[in-house]
Amino acid sequence: MSFCRGCGHQIHETAQSCPQCGAVTAHSTLAHAQGGSLWLPVPSLVCGVIVALALFDPNDWDQDQVIGCALIAVVAIVLGGISLAKQNKGAGMAIAGLILGVVGLLGAIGSQL
Repeated sequence: MSFCRGCGHQIHETAQSCPQCGAVTAHSTLAHAQGGSLWLPVPSLVCGVIVALALFDPNDWDQDQVIGCALIAVVAIVLGGISLAKQNKGAGMAIAGLILGVVGLLGAIGSQL
């Protein structure tokens, strides 16, 4: 048994909230923060890798290739940012996807200069 942070009553260890006052327990917020899935960081990383690999193309890019590369880079940035804001799981992949997306976006913009 543990004690509620809000009212001090005894509550069960697995309770998500206090039945007396409704305060959320500390372990339920910790479990929620550590949870999550990999459906955001993995696509972010994949899109970032695709854009980074596209930068190694030695040929000149036409308008469609620049727009496609920029859109995929933006998708990598958005998915990586949302993943970092919402969950802890897969944070390394989200950061890598975010960085590769920024590099790809800068490369797409730089190819037009």
